[in-house]
Amino acid sequence: MSKARPLSRDQVLELRRSIMARSPNADERLAAAIERMPKSMAALRELHDLLLFIEAYPLSAEQQRIAKRGKEMMIGALRDSDTRLRAALRDSGLHGCDTVGMYSLTLVRWLLSRWPDEVGLFSVDAETDEARELLRPLLAESEREALDLHDDSSSALVAMLFGMDPRRQLRDLVELIDAQPASDELREALFARLQVHVRVKGGSLPSLNTLRGLKHATHLHAKGLERSVDLSAVMDQPVGPSLPLTTGKRRRLIDDARAILCLMQRETDPITYAQEVQCFDMGRGLVIALFHLDPSHRLALESYVGFMAFKNGVPLGYGGAWIFPGRSKVGINVFPALRGGESAWFFAQLLRLYRQRYGICVFEAENYQLGHGNADGLKSGAYWFYYRLGFRPWDVHHERTAAREFARMQKSRGYQPDVRTLKELVADGLVLRAAEEPAPMIDTAALVSAAQQLAARAESKTRQQLLSHAKGIACLAFGLKHEDLQKRGIALAMDAWALPLLLLGEYQRWPRTDLAHMKRALLAKAARTEDTYQSELRGCRMLLAGWASVLQQT
Repeated sequence: MSKARPLSRDQVLELRRSIMARSPNADERLAAAIERMPKSMAALRELHDLLLFIEAYPLSAEQQRIAKRGKEMMIGALRDSDTRLRAALRDSGLHGCDTVGMYSLTLVRWLLSRWPDEVGLFSVDAETDEARELLRPLLAESEREALDLHDDSSSALVAMLFGMDPRRQLRDLVELIDAQPASDELREALFARLQVHVRVKGGSLPSLNTLRGLKHATHLHAKGLERSVDLSAVMDQPVGPSLPLTTGKRRRLIDDARAILCLMQRETDPITYAQEVQCFDMGRGLVIALFHLDPSHRLALESYVGFMAFKNGVPLGYGGAWIFPGRSKVGINVFPALRGGESAWFFAQLLRLYRQRYGICVFEAENYQLGHGNADGLKSGAYWFYYRLGFRPWDVHHERTAAREFARMQKSRGYQPDVRTLKELVADGLVLRAAEEPAPMIDTAALVSAAQQLAARAESKTRQQLLSHAKGIACLAFGLKHEDLQKRGIALAMDAWALPLLLLGEYQRWPRTDLAHMKRALLAKAARTEDTYQSELRGCRMLLAGWASVLQQT
């Protein structure tokens, strides 16, 4: 009996359509298909995505069982495949396949600590002259002179300094940078300027075939997927307390989230610099993990709280919210394999979580994701995804334009707005008003810029003198002592707030009750999460009104 031919890409796509349509024999076709493991790169990618989708959105326990069995068979097939196929599947995140990406110095340190034998230098893409001048101050005098003897590529300079082994090259380069008497911010900037690309070798590392979130009760979609959602009704539903996590589970979740993004050549600050993580069961097998930045990497005024979502344990998407009373930006990315599922319902649950945890009344869609300066975002239709959920343009003129274009799209299925119109719409952005917002709308970027300009215009004081003066006033106003500022978290919070507070004039003369509230907010900024900080900040009405007034006058 002849062996069945491997699946083609078209056959996998047809199988996906059959499963999405809930065809009566879909499970039998799926079980037969995984016995015909593809041999081509394109078909393997499509089958991998389909198996992930089914594991996340199973119609039945049997369907999920078949998908998990298919996953194990795919891992075995990749393990046994020739090196050419695995090389062609580079950057896919599949088992045994390499990933090449450009990451922060912090994430590279983490990779080296976890898998020192599997991580190496792939390339240094900075121009040769720039790489030479960036490396020169880090070296001994004799090595500095040797740099001038070579006019080859940046990668050749690295090979001259650290040898030919990519693992040693990366390790020694990181150690050289870390040995410098500089702040970590300067080290990160230097590493970024070198444009270091890192190769993470597949094999013993986890892969997208296997990385999963918290073990949780499986939700079966016997009645089909939730395609529509009443966003306003969902967001007002209370959210239960965070799930209990041991220290080990929290650490493992942070590590897994880093690995998932790394395998997709992506990175976000809240996950890379996570100090704390909280998990929430949102129903239907959806668990959302919120990641909180450590104090050293927090923003001056906003709270950047990242997330990664898991559907029945399968990584579903990532992103974050930039939270501040009056207006909060939100950005979401659904992983490619799980697109076409319950994206609208998931996004509604995400907004519900942020709204219930932080009292957000106004959500602003992050412009870049909509396509502002982002060709992929423009093509993706992200603007209309948000629009269908109830987000609307800020500007009345653009609101009329968007309504007209959306009506045309509804009337004529093939209609698409012209690129010029769409670019105008995404530049204006989108906003969702979930409830009446009592706090004034403050542009935090403009506020921070005004504080910076205050320092730039100071004629009688240097920047450091002005900052010291501003911190002195704040300490006096809040009754803080020198020993309070010895605590790193409080010192960082004071550095962030001192100049924006100075914009307010003689705020130290404000009523004691208002100053006490501001002090509580400042101290809360140093906590393990910024939950209490946002709660306290929302109550600082005189402070928020003062900042809003400053911006109106600039």
